[in-house]
Amino acid sequence: MFGVDPRLQAIIEIGLLLIMAAGIGWLLGRLVLSGQLRSIRSTVASKEAELEAYRLGEDPERKTERTPEPIDREVPEPAAFVHADPLLPALSHDDTPEQIAVPPATTSNLPDTAAYSASAVPTDSKALSGNSEAAVLNRIAARANEVNFDRIGRATATEADDLKDITGVGPFLERKLHSLGIYTFRQVANFTKEDITKVNELIEFFPGRIDQDNWVDQAKEFHDKKYGDKP
Repeated sequence: MFGVDPRLQAIIEIGLLLIMAAGIGWLLGRLVLSGQLRSIRSTVASKEAELEAYRLGEDPERKTERTPEPIDREVPEPAAFVHADPLLPALSHDDTPEQIAVPPATTSNLPDTAAYSASAVPTDSKALSGNSEAAVLNRIAARANEVNFDRIGRATATEADDLKDITGVGPFLERKLHSLGIYTFRQVANFTKEDITKVNELIEFFPGRIDQDNWVDQAKEFHDKKYGDKP
């Protein structure tokens, strides 16, 4: 008299099984999704770190460890960064200490009148090769004559603007531009497509980044704000 209809009981049991299966499926889905989200967050963090390094003008791929060469001979002091500006090479707003290329201990191979100055750019392969900051800046300075200053204009270190205001220009990248003789917003604002391509190559920057970060329009805006006139 009080028995439950077998069909109703079967339906209830099936419903409970479906609810349990749905709950287990939802839980498994959450676990899988959580793992995927952690993987994605890790990838995004890695890419953001690389992007920040690019914006500072540093190439993470260049940061490779090198095995020190055995020292079996007298090694001269390495040449450090020197400015390429022919008008005022010794003055700069850069906070990197200036150094002068020091010749080997012996001077028998030099004429009596030989002199070393801060405006001299090393031309030997050892001073221009390698990935150290000094080597990179010297290598860039050695090619400063490839920049068309008749088109973009000339400037000295005493006229330097803070090029780091331009998005995408970090301290090291600013020093690279200085080593070419590029100091001001006006010079950057005068870049043509040809200048952008050439400067991008000379400062060993990632292809297309000057265009991508829109240096020219940024420089025009900063020049106008600072000086109140068009470059």
